[in-house]
Amino acid sequence: MSQALKLSDSSAVISDTLYFERRRHPRHRVSGQVTAVVREPGSEDGPAKMIALDLIDQSESGLGVSSTEPVAVGSRITVFFPPHGAEPGFDLVGEVVRCRSNNDRHTLGILLSEPNAKLAG
Repeated sequence: MSQALKLSDSSAVISDTLYFERRRHPRHRVSGQVTAVVREPGSEDGPAKMIALDLIDQSESGLGVSSTEPVAVGSRITVFFPPHGAEPGFDLVGEVVRCRSNNDRHTLGILLSEPNAKLAG
């Protein structure tokens, strides 16, 4: 994992607070800022939008992020993790499965297309 992206405590797992929690993998806090390209549902050939994301948490199958812009559920998203030092950059592709708005911030849940992606290690 890039040194610019930090696990807050790799042994600390965020506990599920809801009895109907559907997550299949434990989440770990992360921090950092990344850039993403978003394509809304039904606009595969249309223009893509670039947005900035703040990382919140990660698991083997997904990411929790925060944005100043809302993103439609079902949007395809590519998240770009820049190179840092000797470590190469990488991209993660997924689908937005949740967007919750709170004042001027929007919390997104992203289901990754390839579970066990680089960030989960």
